Amino acid sequence: MNQENPFNRLLDALTQNLSVLPDKSEENAENTLCALWQTAAGKPMSPITAQGLPLPALSAEQFAALELAVQSRLAGVPLAHLTERQHFMGLEYIVNKGLYIPRKETELLAQTAIATVAEDYASNGEVTAVDLCTGIGTVALAIAHHCGNTRVFGSDIYAPAIEAAKVNATHFGLAHRASFFNADLFEPFESLSLKSGIDIIVSAPPYISSVKVKDMATEIAQHEPKEAFDAGPFGLSVFNKIIALAPDYLRPGGCLIFECGLGQGEFLAKRILANKHYERVTEVLDELGQVRVLKAIRRA
Repeated sequence: MNQENPFNRLLDALTQNLSVLPDKSEENAENTLCALWQTAAGKPMSPITAQGLPLPALSAEQFAALELAVQSRLAGVPLAHLTERQHFMGLEYIVNKGLYIPRKETELLAQTAIATVAEDYASNGEVTAVDLCTGIGTVALAIAHHCGNTRVFGSDIYAPAIEAAKVNATHFGLAHRASFFNADLFEPFESLSLKSGIDIIVSAPPYISSVKVKDMATEIAQHEPKEAFDAGPFGLSVFNKIIALAPDYLRPGGCLIFECGLGQGEFLAKRILANKHYERVTEVLDELGQVRVLKAIRRA
């Protein structure tokens, strides 16, 4: 099959009609097509990994599957649900259809946690990290991969996400250092004798108000679980629980690190400092100068 003309034809269709959401800005027409092409060839991968790789020859059946996938993408099906892969912190996560897709912006949370382990816990025999609202194990497994001295635990109320987290732990060869639980926030960790024994708690919790969830882009609303976004009437309900309960589980001097939405950072920093169990808060800015991550220290 002559691949150049079919490639150009599909690329033109994507260039003219593809709508990319701001929170998936790493996607474009060309790397979308490359990712779908590789997936049709039986080598599923994210657009970041696929871009620039040689394109394998496709059979007629595979090319038909590619054309269908391009049509699905243009109809609003998320790319990660078509390739079942998402790139995050140098890792290719498996993302089943219907699951929350990790965002590049959450890498700031993972980077902050990884830097904390490297700077504050480098000499520790083993660091215990807990990832609340872990989804498919996104931040927990990034920490485990980049920090060999960590033992990670994750919890999430959405059962399919936890099943995917376990699959990803095996996929990355990290199952011996990663445990995941289908439960709400801290529920599993008291019975595991982790109370007052956790070094780092991380979370990328839901932070969108219930009213705004209804107005989210169709690509999100129709394909990703509401549980990953809906944070109650004011978008703060999960934050309030985490801030209140984390001191019971952190070691003295341990860290709470979480991602927040645009415009929420200053308010949440004040909320943390109003709690006597924390001694300081660091605001971590994204590349646009917005507070997107907060890091709080458990008072000794």
